[in-house]
Amino acid sequence: MTDKKMLVSKIDNGTVIDKIGAGMSLTILRVLNIREDYSDTVAVAIMVSSESMGKKDIVKLTHRDLSEDELKAIWLIAPDAVVSVIDNYKVSEKFKIAGKITSNQFSGVLKCENPSCATNFNEPVKPRYTLMRRDPMLVRCLYCDRVMLEENIKEQL
Repeated sequence: MTDKKMLVSKIDNGTVIDKIGAGMSLTILRVLNIREDYSDTVAVAIMVSSESMGKKDIVKLTHRDLSEDELKAIWLIAPDAVVSVIDNYKVSEKFKIAGKITSNQFSGVLKCENPSCATNFNEPVKPRYTLMRRDPMLVRCLYCDRVMLEENIKEQL
């Protein structure tokens, strides 16, 4: 018989990201810009046993809601992730991240690898991309049409 105790306590308000591929939670923290000076509590469980996934990661963020751009960044890294919004220790909303994404366009995660792209100069434009294919991953810059390959994308994440 398996002991079903919680590894990390419940949070009062915030966001839980579950069903993250094993070992990918630190990448998610990076794209959410959560560093050592982050002021709220962050709990990360890595390589947790999962019946459906074998092993998975979980991230709990207190007092943090995720923007659409942040959800899209997570979607790139963990397309099967499930997000729970917590309010007063209860789940107020729970959804598969892929179900919330209505467009394959995203911004704010990558830097275009084309040195001549307008996004790499002091122009007032934010890099924007289209996900062309997931496996292997290909994205296209919407400003210069440069296609980035999965290995180049992963180097940036």
